[in-house]
Amino acid sequence: MKIIATTSQSQLEPDPLFREFLDDSRFEYVPRLRRNLQVIKEECQADAILVWQKPVPILYIGENKLFFHPSMAKVRLSAYRRKGQPDPLIEAAGIKAGDRVLDCTLGLGADSIVLAYFAQRQVVALESSPAIAYTIKWGMRLYHSPMSWLGDAIHNIQVEAIDHLSYLKGLPDKSFELVYFDPMFRKPLFKSETLTPIRVLGDPMPLSEEAISEAKRVATKRVLMKERAGSPEFSRLGFIEKVGSVHNRVQFGVIEIK
Repeated sequence: MKIIATTSQSQLEPDPLFREFLDDSRFEYVPRLRRNLQVIKEECQADAILVWQKPVPILYIGENKLFFHPSMAKVRLSAYRRKGQPDPLIEAAGIKAGDRVLDCTLGLGADSIVLAYFAQRQVVALESSPAIAYTIKWGMRLYHSPMSWLGDAIHNIQVEAIDHLSYLKGLPDKSFELVYFDPMFRKPLFKSETLTPIRVLGDPMPLSEEAISEAKRVATKRVLMKERAGSPEFSRLGFIEKVGSVHNRVQFGVIEIK
């Protein structure tokens, strides 16, 4: 996939942060020169265009847009802070302050933010799609929240643009308390314009048994996977214990490390 990056119409030259982004992502820079994005895309034969703009960069792919926003993480954490409403992910993960967490499937970053809030330390989040990884990584970096508890969690996420199996293989034993997977569901639970770019750009392949084996080597407490309730993936990958009612649409498979 060819991804190019450009400025907004009002910005004539890359600013220092944009240049840092270009060095990090290795996306090709194309001057905007007041041109329409479709014109640039056709001239460069690009599949997607990232526009560097405030408050966060936006990736345009086809009719879809991808950008960072803490929407669902903010809702979930607000419910916990205001009403003491438990978060299903945190209950399944058994997170405690200080736990080292590896999120193997970043996506839009909502789960990583919630995990970082409860772990009260940096969460490492992996994303195999460079388009998703760098758009969300830099969106998180540039995002400013008036709520310090939310901003601190967002800025406590270290995004790595790499597939989870390669990353896991390079880790020493017992590197993290929790290793978490949220693979792309084969059948979406609901339609969402926000999630459409993730389905277009993300890795559709199911988790491998090798990845789970590596996760068990790396984790000290628990390996966790989110899937559709009743999914055969749980038994295929060795998740005997499941958290969440079968009447819910989502369950968490748990492997305790003993």
